[in-house]
Amino acid sequence: MMPNFNLDNNVFPDRKDLKKSIQAEKTIYDDIVDQAKKLNVEKINFDGEDFVPRSEIKQKQRVFFWIRVYLKEEINIELNTDVNIIWKETEKITTKFICYAKKGLDKDLEEQVTNYNPEDDKKVLCLMVDEDRININNEDIPFIKTLFKIGRFYEKQVWQRVDMSLIDSNGNELPWFDIDF
Repeated sequence: MMPNFNLDNNVFPDRKDLKKSIQAEKTIYDDIVDQAKKLNVEKINFDGEDFVPRSEIKQKQRVFFWIRVYLKEEINIELNTDVNIIWKETEKITTKFICYAKKGLDKDLEEQVTNYNPEDDKKVLCLMVDEDRININNEDIPFIKTLFKIGRFYEKQVWQRVDMSLIDSNGNELPWFDIDF
């Protein structure tokens, strides 16, 4: 609690009074420090104790890579449908169809959306795949893993569209013309 000082006559408070008022204000941290100071560490038995830090992961954090597939024509596809990306019949990775892209997402120089249109662009599919599938568990997809721009194994590649096919979980081949990993 601050002492009542008369500042109207340009009289500054005495330094001793200021120190006393500051010391009078205690916080919760001061109480914790006081309790810690009262502990008698010499009376505590630490024999047989393991002082190794412990941590337990309750749920592993998951990160997903997004893939945009540009279609020649609109198709009927349900949300959460599995879409297999197949490279030359030797490599296969399963992704999930999550949503369509939005029409008219024009951005200005500061990366802010200027013309937002909530209508879906049904010719652009947004697929997702778990990052671990690309960066860690990937021995069976040596070429496909190099296509993901934010993956650990990214390399610029030249390849032909005829070598890759996209097939949904119903066995239908998607009529795509471009794909952005």
